[in-house]
Amino acid sequence: MQIRGRDYSRHGNHVYIMGILNLTPDSFSDGGRLKSKDDVLFAVEDMLRAGVDVVDLGAESTRPGAVLVSKEEETERLLPIIEMIRAEYDVPISVDTYKAEVMDAAFSAGADLANDIWGFRYEELHPEDRTGLTMAEVVAKHKKPAVLMHNDLLARSREERTEEQWFRSGVSMEGRENILLRVRQGLSRSLQIADAAGIPRDRILLDPGIGFAKTGEENQKCLAELAKLKVEGCDMLLGASRKSVIGDILQVPPLEREEGTIVTSVFAAEAGYSFVRVHDVSGNRKALDFWEKIRSKSL
Repeated sequence: MQIRGRDYSRHGNHVYIMGILNLTPDSFSDGGRLKSKDDVLFAVEDMLRAGVDVVDLGAESTRPGAVLVSKEEETERLLPIIEMIRAEYDVPISVDTYKAEVMDAAFSAGADLANDIWGFRYEELHPEDRTGLTMAEVVAKHKKPAVLMHNDLLARSREERTEEQWFRSGVSMEGRENILLRVRQGLSRSLQIADAAGIPRDRILLDPGIGFAKTGEENQKCLAELAKLKVEGCDMLLGASRKSVIGDILQVPPLEREEGTIVTSVFAAEAGYSFVRVHDVSGNRKALDFWEKIRSKSL
């Protein structure tokens, strides 16, 4: 995995950190925290001191019930921040968006990585919204890497999903009851789209999509079986930071879920994942450095 000309493939036990920087007023965890450009720069500086490898910018909340943001507004939020960070720092920048037009503009402004919660499948599952190039075509055009996340449906529970939604998602009958199979089927479809667009596997990170299109029990099952969700030939990323699966178990609000988040990062490390995407870079970096040192003694 090359990002901004640097090698981020998994080497030994080392796990890289993608730090979350929300530019939204309504993010589930820290929405509205960054109120000025100086706030953003200070946040990036803090992440760099803590050992971040990639800064992930998001300008539309994807939490359940979040207000949808137009592609124009999302672009207006993102571009000045990308340009500002790029002028000050050489850190790789990821953009968390599923809108192809937004990602196209972000790449042109200096972004290095697409983080797509629909895994190149948004246009396929929502053909009525397509207006131009697909996300896969945009990524291929710019010759950039991408995170492809599993997210087969908008509805969160099986009971809310219509037969038409199941059909459009491409999930088999067995997959409806087997979350591990369903994730693998969805990621496989994402890779088929990447292959068709000419995007090589060494430019792809796969994310099992904790918290998306899954029940609480299904999220727990995925975390327990992260190794079984790996796809040969692809690096893997886990994004479980402060998610409801942690809150439901510990019965705590988002800002009190860091201990649970660190545990999920260690789960990812044990399963052979290359990246974790987290809010608290410092805590997770220290925990993973400790884990890496101890694990090296067993080899």
